[in-house]
Amino acid sequence: MKTVGIIANTSKSGVGAAAAHALEWTSVHDLALVADESFREFAPPAVTCLTGTQLIETAELIFAFGGDGTLLTAAKRVAIAGRETPIIGVNMGSLGFLTQIAEDEFVDVLKRLNPDRLPISSRMMLSVEIAGKGEKVPALNDVVIARGGDSRMLSFEARVDGEIVTRYAADGLILSTPTGSTAHSVSAGGPVVVPDLNAMIATPICPHSLSMRPLVIPPSAVIEVEMLSCDDETIVAADGHRVFRVSVGETVVVRRAAIDAHLVEIAERSYYEILRIKMRWAGGVRER
Repeated sequence: MKTVGIIANTSKSGVGAAAAHALEWTSVHDLALVADESFREFAPPAVTCLTGTQLIETAELIFAFGGDGTLLTAAKRVAIAGRETPIIGVNMGSLGFLTQIAEDEFVDVLKRLNPDRLPISSRMMLSVEIAGKGEKVPALNDVVIARGGDSRMLSFEARVDGEIVTRYAADGLILSTPTGSTAHSVSAGGPVVVPDLNAMIATPICPHSLSMRPLVIPPSAVIEVEMLSCDDETIVAADGHRVFRVSVGETVVVRRAAIDAHLVEIAERSYYEILRIKMRWAGGVRER
């Protein structure tokens, strides 16, 4: 490893100080530190600022300073470039599901971080496209098909590996990874799935029938969602960003992406502890 990059949410306070700590760590390990050009006014003088494309092509490790959204953005950019660059998420607020290192823990984490032995967790990603249109977009958390401004429900047929599962009447459909199971999916009644597993979770949004339940699907499957009835503003979003509009007769195709996201996990807390904190689970748990 020769070069480490920074992608940051510059609206968060403390990103400049975090970059200074990262620079000290890279200097100790004889590594170069580069940052996205949007970070120019916060970067220490020794940090080179590059265009987004240059940074992704150059960095062999990425610090994502911000929140879970910043890490999702970094993962998407890495996947689009066809790379498998490890990402370290540092939450510049309190604590996140993905950015598991809190701002006040960062210095202590760096003391234990060896660039030659990174503890990496591979997370499956999704790839979404509109059938016949070619463009594919990656997502680490989820793909959401949702109605626009019209108050009418959507009607769509879901197929798995060519076999019809059901026809939905609902406000939409969430297709998530285990990593994204604690995002929009869980809010719509979906299960929490431990991110070490590989699976896709289909969770309907406000289905017309109470018998419509979330479905866990093998990661090798190809999911097709054909729109039978929808308004002109119906969208497909990947990790919270609108990527397509979809019309009646079009089919949204979701499958496992060719490349996984690689997250460096050296947090002070385990996934289950973060789950208890973020979900505010009770039950009289005695912390060790």
